[in-house]
Amino acid sequence: MGSEAILGTTWCLATAIEHIVRIEACEREQEFYRLIFNDESIELGARPVPDGMKRSPTQRSIDGLLLALRDGYVRATGRRSTTKRPCPTSDTRQWRLHSTDPTLITTDEWRSGELDVDALELTGSTWQYIQIEVPDFMVKAIWPDWPPCDVPATASEASPSAYATPYLALMNAAIAHFGLSAEDQGKKENLLDWFLKQQIEGEPISRKLADAMATLIRLPSAQRGGAKRVLGPDLRKI
Repeated sequence: MGSEAILGTTWCLATAIEHIVRIEACEREQEFYRLIFNDESIELGARPVPDGMKRSPTQRSIDGLLLALRDGYVRATGRRSTTKRPCPTSDTRQWRLHSTDPTLITTDEWRSGELDVDALELTGSTWQYIQIEVPDFMVKAIWPDWPPCDVPATASEASPSAYATPYLALMNAAIAHFGLSAEDQGKKENLLDWFLKQQIEGEPISRKLADAMATLIRLPSAQRGGAKRVLGPDLRKI
């Protein structure tokens, strides 16, 4: 086995966020099926995204990765610049002369800098990082790969169909509508009222189902009143 296989590979931030979005979508769908079928033994595999449907990055996924970067659970590198253009125009970049070799981004820089989620660039008062990359194994330590296939049910023969349901699409729409994030979980009452006004295939949503969906799109810690804890190895001393 070569050294590359041992060390893994690096992901750009876009790939890391896409991975987190996919894993969190799988988690929500599995929780939803377990609730609907009242069967905690259901273990879904990764569902294929329906044609014409694309999972957009959610603020929750971006915030989750940012928390891991700020706390040092995930370490990142990027091309650093400390040179600003004196009079940048709309057609030129404000920062220039970024280093050729990547530099480790410190946790303090993640806390003090501002991440442009569109350009995926981290900028501070006297510096900027572009082309940011993270080790895939660090991301997967917190958001492990989802199994590709369903695990056969042991306590129930109920087998959910292999497609993304309109219920999951509606929950994702609610997350985007309310701008839910790790810091802003919204009020469950507001989420419940919103779900009750929606329809699935022309049918109104029952209060029980609306309550379940309002619960599933919020973090467990929000229901307990505590703060979200990012799990993973403590890599701050590396």
